[in-house]
Amino acid sequence: MNTLGIIIACGKEEEISSGTETAYLSLGNVPVLAHSLKTFQTSNAVDGIIVAVGKERVDTAIQIVKRYGCSKLVGIVVGCSSRLSTLRTVLSKLPEPASTLIIQEASRPFVSVAVLEETVKAAKRYGCSIAARKIPDAVKVAPKGVKAAKTLDRNSVWIAQSPQVFKAEVLEKLVDTKNKGVKLIDDESEWVRKPYEVHMVEAGEKNLKIRNKTDLAIATALLNANLV
Repeated sequence: MNTLGIIIACGKEEEISSGTETAYLSLGNVPVLAHSLKTFQTSNAVDGIIVAVGKERVDTAIQIVKRYGCSKLVGIVVGCSSRLSTLRTVLSKLPEPASTLIIQEASRPFVSVAVLEETVKAAKRYGCSIAARKIPDAVKVAPKGVKAAKTLDRNSVWIAQSPQVFKAEVLEKLVDTKNKGVKLIDDESEWVRKPYEVHMVEAGEKNLKIRNKTDLAIATALLNANLV
């Protein structure tokens, strides 16, 4: 297998509120998870898909996959509350080796096929690539509270999103149990070291993450207005 997509639909970072996972909420009469599945299914850059879910969501995930015709699925893996543990579990259960691994948050339903394929292309060249958004406003750094210490150049500051794509050997090294210093929350690319580079792909503001009810309302409005 060349390129494998890992869609994370479990863990604290994938909850809209305590105990409520974003992936299974309705977005345009379709589960949030189904939006990413459709994109990965459509893309010629993706050869297989694994979905990481909570233990109690396995049957629900299977139903979503069947209902929306995801023929590229190669496995559903029971993940953990932490992203690092989930990725370690997924990599330990790969049905066959992959050269490139895509990490996608189920809570980002609007990643486009074009952005997905560009991140895969860049990762194969540089070792790691992430979807990101360049910040249009001035950014203040206030390490001690509300007192600004410095201003960052708006042309050099990006918001990291997903997908984040890695050459397999890069991600495997990051999540190795021997690598004690790594603490993954939602940006694995922070830990990439030379000779590999992190290449950013502009994904825009529509590649939003649904973290709360306001985000869900915005996502619904974008969908209803045919803006995604």
